[in-house]
Amino acid sequence: MQNESNRAFTSPLRLLFIGNSATYVNDIPGTLKNLAGKAGYLIECERIVKGGAKLSYHADLTTIHGQTVLETIQKGFDVVFIQDNANCISSDQLRLESKQACETLGNAIRASGAEVGIYFRPPYGYKEFGLEPPLQCEAFDRHFGEIASTFDTLNVYVNRAFAEAIQHTDFDLWGPDHAHTSERGAYLAVCVFFSTLFQVSSAVLDANGLPPKDAATLQAIADKVALDGKCPW
Repeated sequence: MQNESNRAFTSPLRLLFIGNSATYVNDIPGTLKNLAGKAGYLIECERIVKGGAKLSYHADLTTIHGQTVLETIQKGFDVVFIQDNANCISSDQLRLESKQACETLGNAIRASGAEVGIYFRPPYGYKEFGLEPPLQCEAFDRHFGEIASTFDTLNVYVNRAFAEAIQHTDFDLWGPDHAHTSERGAYLAVCVFFSTLFQVSSAVLDANGLPPKDAATLQAIADKVALDGKCPW
């Protein structure tokens, strides 16, 4: 569904991120909190993350970890973001596991009174699953979009912003392993989160150490996706 512009959140905005290294590399939650705070938008963040973890790991309520996830969700947040492993699009079985995990976590999040947020993750910086990065972005859109259609979700389309940046810039969006975001890639993700959450331009954020011209380009891409509804396909 389209993100609504009239969502009312508390201040400070309380966020929980559940995922893996696509969330914690370059500290997307912490960077979002810091940059938003400098611009006058207060955020508190918690995270439950583990390298390489699938959402099915976090959603297994038969384990001690799963029960800890459930207890953390119940602490009370405005939005709980869920982010899956990139392999969720690689087979029918993993797509099904991903959908089931999203349903389990989504039900728990809604029962807690929080908003369900879906982090439409960025692609790898190389061909994987037989797909070049832009096609991975599109595959994430289909997969998570189908899941989002069953919930009242807040969708953060980082995948679309990456597809736009790949097409229109020569920025290196990935770090040395080409699997995790570079500083520019992470900044782009943070800008998409910010504009989606607050429905204001990410141009109010500082450049976080990037050249101002580069930051402005990434902000503009994020705003097109988060505020204008730009979809590259």
